[in-house]
Amino acid sequence: MCSTKPYYNDSSVKILQEYIRIDTSKEKNIERAVNFWKNQADSLGLPFAVYRPSGKPICVITLRGRKSKLPSIILNSHMDVVPAAEQNWTYPPFSAHIDDRGKMFGRGTQDTKTLGITYLEAVKTLMKSGIKLRRTIHLLFMPDEESGGLNGMIPFIETKAFKDLNPGFFFDEGMASPDDTVYVLYQDKRHWQINLTLYGDGGHASTLPKRTAVEKLRRLLDITSEFRDQQIQIKLSNDPTDYGSYTSINVDIIRGGIVANVIPSQITVVIDMRLAISAQICEVEAMIQKWISEVGNDTNLSFIAKVDVAKPTRLDATNPYWVAVEDALKDKGIKVLPIVFPAASDMVSIRNRGFPAIGLAYLPRTELLFHDRDEYVQVKTFLKGIQVYTHILQKTVSRWAADESDSVTVVPSRCVGGTEGLSGYASHPEENPT
Repeated sequence: MCSTKPYYNDSSVKILQEYIRIDTSKEKNIERAVNFWKNQADSLGLPFAVYRPSGKPICVITLRGRKSKLPSIILNSHMDVVPAAEQNWTYPPFSAHIDDRGKMFGRGTQDTKTLGITYLEAVKTLMKSGIKLRRTIHLLFMPDEESGGLNGMIPFIETKAFKDLNPGFFFDEGMASPDDTVYVLYQDKRHWQINLTLYGDGGHASTLPKRTAVEKLRRLLDITSEFRDQQIQIKLSNDPTDYGSYTSINVDIIRGGIVANVIPSQITVVIDMRLAISAQICEVEAMIQKWISEVGNDTNLSFIAKVDVAKPTRLDATNPYWVAVEDALKDKGIKVLPIVFPAASDMVSIRNRGFPAIGLAYLPRTELLFHDRDEYVQVKTFLKGIQVYTHILQKTVSRWAADESDSVTVVPSRCVGGTEGLSGYASHPEENPT
């Protein structure tokens, strides 16, 4: 046990609690988050802008550097969070309760409200220090990362407002790790969501038709379960952090039936997949067509999401931004492990456009609870993360890169199947969680 009293009056902790308490799993509350960020910017005397390329708000807070022509540093996070079933939580998911062990519970503590406040507090620290920044820093807050970025990052990168940010390097959401290691995410897996509609004979529930949609569903579940078992074996045969070695697959939604005494004539199934880095697009497409053939050719296929390319960012001496970040982490004695992000983020669109980007959150010795119950952050870890990010920004913005010509390109994918074509997202954001 440890006393939590020192945390109660900490201004950084109070701001994080205020942010967590905005239930942005509800779209109507995103505007409350916008007001929250406007208030933060106003309190610091920093420029604040809101862009709505597709109706939803994108917030930008800017700290100007001395050399405006230098590519800027972008600190990206998202305001939206996934829903939370309160009955399954130890404490209410939007209470930001701090327990006796110093854990703050709340939806968004890991994904990614804590990161947003970490950015803010690091910028505050830089401002108070009086350090003269060479580069401009932009803090970006996206409205819909959890539903695929269809009204956020994806349209925003097409705008003049985005171009005017003069992006050089992006920071984005990271992952918790079970030990002292800090993960650096340099590539996302390719996200597919498949919508299958199975058709069959309907009728009175007292009859026994031969070709029902439920029979097709059973076959589909058997087929996908077999593939899933194969992927589990691949996962178990590799390092636990080698998320890129396997394809994840889960049946997330099954819809069907009208009333209890009528056999359903159609059933809809939504399958979520995150493709292995080595997966060939044509082979995965052929596999899905084979499933349909085995289930029944009158099955209808559509894609909710289909990302065929998710380029990596090079983490070596050819990337001067990464050199600065790595140097800062070494200064702090932090062990770093570059990994593939097992899910998907707004950085897919960014990297595919040629901008270098990493996912980095200071969450060591933390149970990974993205989208899970009792999501939390240790308050002392949050406060240490502010120090870490302050030092990273110092290195990347001030002490490094006096040359105005510096630029970095995304390395071509080293993996088979990851570089051809970009299908993007389809038109059902409510069924497209990342």
